[in-house]
Amino acid sequence: MGKSKELSEDVRRRIVDLHKSGKSLGAISKELQIPKSSVQSIIRKYDLFGCVSTLPRSGRRPKLSHSDELKLVKMFKDNPGTTKVQIWQELETAGMQVSLSTVKRVLHCVERPKLSGKSTGAELAQRLQQGGVGASAGGGRQKRAAKKPPLSEETVRGRLEFCQKYVDWTAEDWCRVIFSEVSSFRLFAASGKGPARRKDEASQEACGPPAGADPDRVRVWGCFSSKGVGSLTVLPRDTSMNEEWYQSVLQEQLLPTIQEQFDDEKCFFQQGGAPCHRAAGVTKWLRDHEVEVLDLWPANSPDLNPMENLWSFLKKQVDKQKPTNLDQLQTLIRQEWLTVSRDLVQKFISSMPERIAEVVKKRGQPCEF
Repeated sequence: MGKSKELSEDVRRRIVDLHKSGKSLGAISKELQIPKSSVQSIIRKYDLFGCVSTLPRSGRRPKLSHSDELKLVKMFKDNPGTTKVQIWQELETAGMQVSLSTVKRVLHCVERPKLSGKSTGAELAQRLQQGGVGASAGGGRQKRAAKKPPLSEETVRGRLEFCQKYVDWTAEDWCRVIFSEVSSFRLFAASGKGPARRKDEASQEACGPPAGADPDRVRVWGCFSSKGVGSLTVLPRDTSMNEEWYQSVLQEQLLPTIQEQFDDEKCFFQQGGAPCHRAAGVTKWLRDHEVEVLDLWPANSPDLNPMENLWSFLKKQVDKQKPTNLDQLQTLIRQEWLTVSRDLVQKFISSMPERIAEVVKKRGQPCEF
């Protein structure tokens, strides 16, 4: 049977007036041709709230009951190394149709105690469905894992040495540099956030990402200069980033970019300090092809590489489109890469003199860019 039409306020007032005059529920129902149950409901509401107008309704029934939410919170506390996204993914896999926003809402501002339990999302779903409760203990103000561990003295010296060498370079000088880097794009990375943990949990094994729980990812190598983005290549799964792989990237990706963007103009190539970058075969290849490498590039220096800004921008653009599988993720990465404007990359590169000056000012310590 379909839902009956809601009675107007005039009709509801008439029901209340007849009730006040002493008429019975049956008499009112018969006189106004309204079901007795409706008459009774309107009079009960008037007795409780003193009005006949429509009151605010509670809205859609929640996916999780209050008791389910408490159990979800307890399970979240039991798993210091598990993110909200990973819990949501496991719940979906276990057959519980709960949205990510619901999980985040329930776990918002939850303090995670110092625990070593490693219950999976499947176990969580089972507990919610069976009514089990996970144990929790302790508390304390949570802190997110430090993304920038303290730099070693050797790294600080290397950063300072590099910056002092190039401190006099202008923005025009940096416009002759091709920057490069490998980065990872993850499915369901709206997040972009690592597991939250207390200050004293940073080194605990139990607080690290659970084995095999990492979301699927796509690794890419890319390069760009002030003339725009250069080549971008997606690394096949389980690619070993060794000397042979890197030399093929230089041959197939870097050389075409140099030819297209600089032709016979002098330019420099920036690369990190990974073992494959320093391999003897790679060094020889660069020398044989007359590729001049930017000297003394320091380790652990994402703040000095404008590529980091480009990756951050690109990941936000890709995440907005919510890819659901690896093939779609790869397609979106390539599409968004081609839409990056020259003005944007010039903006990133023009900040190099400021980055250099800031690191020199901080005596080699990290800076924010």
